[in-house]
Amino acid sequence: MKRVATALLLLAVAAPSARADWLEAASLPGQGRHHPVNFVLDGYGYAATGTAGAATYTDDVYRYDPIADSWEILPDFPGTDRSYGYGGTYNGKGYLGFGTSPAYLNDLWEYDPVSEEWTQLASLPGQGRAHPAFVITDDGKIFVGMGNWTQNLRDWWEYDIAGNAWTQRTDLPGPARHHPYYFNIGDTPYVCFGHGAAIYDTVYRWNRDTNTWTQMTTFPGEGRVAGTQFSYGGKGYALSGEGEAHLQFPTGEFWEYDPSDDSWRELPPHPGSGRWAPGSFLIDGALYVMAGLSTQGLELDMWKFDMSGASAAGNPALAGGGPFVVYPNPVTGGRFNLLDPVSGRTPSGEIVSLRLIDVDGRQVARTSDPSGRVDIPRLPSGRYFLSLSMADGTKQTRPIMVIR
Repeated sequence: MKRVATALLLLAVAAPSARADWLEAASLPGQGRHHPVNFVLDGYGYAATGTAGAATYTDDVYRYDPIADSWEILPDFPGTDRSYGYGGTYNGKGYLGFGTSPAYLNDLWEYDPVSEEWTQLASLPGQGRAHPAFVITDDGKIFVGMGNWTQNLRDWWEYDIAGNAWTQRTDLPGPARHHPYYFNIGDTPYVCFGHGAAIYDTVYRWNRDTNTWTQMTTFPGEGRVAGTQFSYGGKGYALSGEGEAHLQFPTGEFWEYDPSDDSWRELPPHPGSGRWAPGSFLIDGALYVMAGLSTQGLELDMWKFDMSGASAAGNPALAGGGPFVVYPNPVTGGRFNLLDPVSGRTPSGEIVSLRLIDVDGRQVARTSDPSGRVDIPRLPSGRYFLSLSMADGTKQTRPIMVIR
């Protein structure tokens, strides 16, 4: 399986852009934790349950006010103390279920922010589980599947919120897995990555009309597990987690999936290392990422990212202050092109030199060919940076993914 290097580039021209769009927000109260269950209701963010301190299952619930940038302690969750559960939001209500206590749980709960009361709903007829996919679609369906108990699972269930009823659907066609990433695009669930016999880089789309799965384009980065995910603006997002060695990524990797062309692109990572089982929620176009297990231990800090600027922040055409894109990117052969995405022209005469730099800051190739068509040596698969020296004296930087 391919491996993609993800170490942070230690060059002054590139390092500031990695965190420039992330701002620190108020930390969660109490101890550091992993697996908080998150949802958003009436403009407030919620965090419930999870593992705090030394493997302590919890029932605590917190509410975040983005205006005051502060957390409020709410009455405890009335169900079983737990971790490794998941949840989400639909039509003004919050949903939480599954996980371990340490028994494997198959329950589902609904939270009403007006009454501040929890109601237990119909339990999943199948096996209780930790680390499942938990997708709420725009039409009021909850899809739950995969996860693990004494073994990994690949079953797939649909819950109708209005009817309070479960229906089993077709199993995921790939290997059984736990801790996948997942999101919805409108009424369509997607399930990605996860950990089974290996840590996977595959992406699947659930086709509701035919009760079938479609395998999408393989993810261009490293296989991953145990991050966080969400949907925004008709796209899916995967953030942080651990790589194929089951260790935290050196940076909090952030990727965007566009279903219109079945493609991925990278956005600025969150500060610090990748995190195992962080939480996240979106309020008015602002992404909040919290807690999880980093290379420094259990965290309770929270970081904010403005999703309205995500296109400019993550688009190689706009990064570094210049208009040229690297195409194709990822590079699968020995050549790539620099093009203006609007006119399609090459930057002939505008670039003095190009240097290709690896993630450790070493120059691996250099050319003064200004044609915009660049041949590169046979390099290992991985992440590189193209440093452009422009005729006007400025410098620009472009990320490049090489896949062999």
